[in-house]
Amino acid sequence: AEKPVPRDPRPLRPDPSECCGSGCNPCILEVYEDELAAWEERQRRRQAAQLEAEERDRIDEAWPD
Repeated sequence: AEKPVPRDPRPLRPDPSECCGSGCNPCILEVYEDELAAWEERQRRRQAAQLEAEERDRIDEAWPD
């Protein structure tokens, strides 16, 4: 049986009005950009792992033990 894929929703972009404009460090908009970059990297890694697993399956089917 296949394992369920863990849910990893894309971070929600804050509305620009959520930034107070007072120079917070970090700003909510910067936090979002960091979270989005981390999410995108996780998606790339997950996709690469999926492709690698599919390739292994094809090889196993072509050359069974």
